[in-house]
Amino acid sequence: MSAGSSTESFDELVTSTLPSIVSEAAATAGGRLHRSVMARVELPLLRHALELCGGNQLKAAKLLGINRNTLRKRLRLLGLLPVAGTNGVKAVTRST
Repeated sequence: MSAGSSTESFDELVTSTLPSIVSEAAATAGGRLHRSVMARVELPLLRHALELCGGNQLKAAKLLGINRNTLRKRLRLLGLLPVAGTNGVKAVTRST
């Protein structure tokens, strides 16, 4: 498959899929349509980049053309990394 046909296939996929994604997000996103749609695209992209790089965040960031810290921030926001400073453990709050 040539790069041109890959691009065309991707464009066709996006064109055919996007209307239903936008309709679904518009009904539930409450004014956050762009963020909702972009998260649905970004999540599998970041997962795939990490998979291609064997989980190495620095290599994945270079592949994506972004800074490693930006990648880590996006991974946290999308729930793929624990919140900074928690070591993966959720804080427990006690009421007094």
